[in-house]
Amino acid sequence: MSRPVFFAALPRAAAGGHGRPRASPSFGTMRPVLRVGPSPSPTLAKVVAASAVAVVAGVVGAPAAAQEEGAEGTAAPPAVGAPASSPAAAPPGAEQLPAPAHKVTLREDTTNPLRESVLVFDQSVTTQTAGVGVTPQSYVPLYELWLSFRPRYYFDEHWSVRGRFDYTKELTNSQTTTYRNEDVFGDVWTDLVYEASLDRWWHDTKVDVGPRALWPTSKVSQGNGTYVTLGARAGAQHTFQIHGEAAPWLEFLWVRAGFAYLHPFTSATTPTDYGNFAYARQDVDGRSFISDQIVGQTLVEHELWSALYTRLQITPRLSAQGDLFLIDQWHYAPSGTGPLPLSSTSGPDNQHTANTWFVAEIDFDPVSEVTVSLGYYNLANAVATDGQERSLFGGENIWWSPSARVFVDVTAHLDALFEDATGRKFSAERAQAAHEQRTAAHLR
Repeated sequence: MSRPVFFAALPRAAAGGHGRPRASPSFGTMRPVLRVGPSPSPTLAKVVAASAVAVVAGVVGAPAAAQEEGAEGTAAPPAVGAPASSPAAAPPGAEQLPAPAHKVTLREDTTNPLRESVLVFDQSVTTQTAGVGVTPQSYVPLYELWLSFRPRYYFDEHWSVRGRFDYTKELTNSQTTTYRNEDVFGDVWTDLVYEASLDRWWHDTKVDVGPRALWPTSKVSQGNGTYVTLGARAGAQHTFQIHGEAAPWLEFLWVRAGFAYLHPFTSATTPTDYGNFAYARQDVDGRSFISDQIVGQTLVEHELWSALYTRLQITPRLSAQGDLFLIDQWHYAPSGTGPLPLSSTSGPDNQHTANTWFVAEIDFDPVSEVTVSLGYYNLANAVATDGQERSLFGGENIWWSPSARVFVDVTAHLDALFEDATGRKFSAERAQAAHEQRTAAHLR
């Protein structure tokens, strides 16, 4: 899958959840998931599928005419049980590609309007809970559950709307939540994304861009007085073929670079909205006054995510992934009404903070409807406890900190469940034909 969701200013740490994007927390980019098909679905999976997507099937339904995938379009999908259409004929003089030993397609290449929609169930513990590494001062164990619903709807091969809904529950008494076993809801994400293929210039390359809005449904964003957080996301990805999609091992290496910018619109430059909270404090002249400011740190004004995603497809059902994020935050400059003491240093106050986030995991697909993942991630301030920047090596590095986590994910692929429930298998056959048509066009 992927790792933490950051709600307002690095909320997961503040809100008591880690949340993980299978893209990105900040990017919402789904890594390419292989679909080995057609494979028989267990009876239990069909029962679950029928109940899980009954509402979705009634609202979305199967489009009367799905958008065509190929550069020049493909024929309408065959009826259920009918043989797959023959591959597009290669142009004269083009190399004839051998038929794959087994049909393997990427979910992102299907015509399913719900493709890449997932429901993630995650369990995680910190490394200090398991007694790994040095425990700082006090032993504070953490065991947390996380549920993430990430629907997508594709209008055609370019435009899609995407959402994300997160819920976490800590089963220990850690410091990440106010109350024991507190229910924590994250901000709701909404994206409008435009995708385009660059096969004409570089085969197996795609780019995407679109606006993003985060709605303040989390406790942290509401405490910050956030009205809405707006921004944009963009990225580019490429698939490096190793032995090819028909190979039994080392099929391809997928690489993506992504960026996301966010700006929260808030009622003040410091957190103030927390019910009727108020307390007496002193100004710089020593006079007392009533303040509703929750913390001394100002809110984040601008936030920039930079990410590098990688995935190695080891076998058709087994893959390894590694992601690295750099999260830059620029806070509002502090303001005051009284005279401030002169500083002995020149230059403006540094309101920039940075965090690094490393994620590694192994994914296994026992069936097309489910992926099981085992992984590790470390999210930490770029400045270590000794005041120095974290490095790649040494005691204070980006790979480990006392808050690092080990996680186990179970991901339900809602597009496959939707097909099981409706009986519409418009993924394997049409995507395979579209992929072969694009490959043939590339050889012209």
